Amino acid sequence: MPASRTARSHPIPPLAAGGCQVWWATASAAAPHLLDLLDADERRRHRTLLRDRDRALFLVAHALARIVAGRHVAVPAGEVGYVPSVANRKPRLCGPAAQLELSISHSGDLVVVAISRGIAIGVDVERVKDGYEPSLAQSVLQPSEQRSLMTLDEADRRWGFCRYWTRKEAILKATGDGLGVSPELIAVTAPSSEPALVDWQAPGRPLAAVVLYDLDGGPGYAASLAAIGGPLACTEHDAGPLLE
Repeated sequence: MPASRTARSHPIPPLAAGGCQVWWATASAAAPHLLDLLDADERRRHRTLLRDRDRALFLVAHALARIVAGRHVAVPAGEVGYVPSVANRKPRLCGPAAQLELSISHSGDLVVVAISRGIAIGVDVERVKDGYEPSLAQSVLQPSEQRSLMTLDEADRRWGFCRYWTRKEAILKATGDGLGVSPELIAVTAPSSEPALVDWQAPGRPLAAVVLYDLDGGPGYAASLAAIGGPLACTEHDAGPLLE
């Protein structure tokens, strides 16, 4: 991704009510100065990660979330209040940034941060080569979804499964259910169809409309965004300049 040494003055488009910005970055953007933006708990969690790539992904994701949220509420990134995901509850912003909704995901070398104003959202990205095992498909897909997946050429099944997976994960992140609801209890449209929720068998189905979007994570990745309560005006952005 292109980078600029004037990152701190790089403009961020305004975020209106009903809007959502999706920011993409890579693990290669990790740099020591980003640690200064994290709070003490985030730095502790960063230190506990064993693999270099996992530490890089965590650092980029959390620093980016703070940078973007801070710009939207005119608060320095390091002062943005942040409550991490605990016991299936999604992460949330607090203080002046509490008006914003946040979702974070990473896979492979890719990081995505989605942020909206006043609409619950969830985002998920999956590296396709990591995503498919027949036994896993049986545990997270409904029978109709499994049949649809098997109609794809063998070479396309890995991508198709990841499309199913990211759509479901995005929904469960947006509702706040996370791993508290098994993905096999919800169904979404077939991978090559327009994204939509078609079945919810778990308790606590959302009362508001669930809207799904497929995102462009680039070659080798599948990604999806879900919103609860209505359609979003969604834009995707390169976060590289913001992180330098």
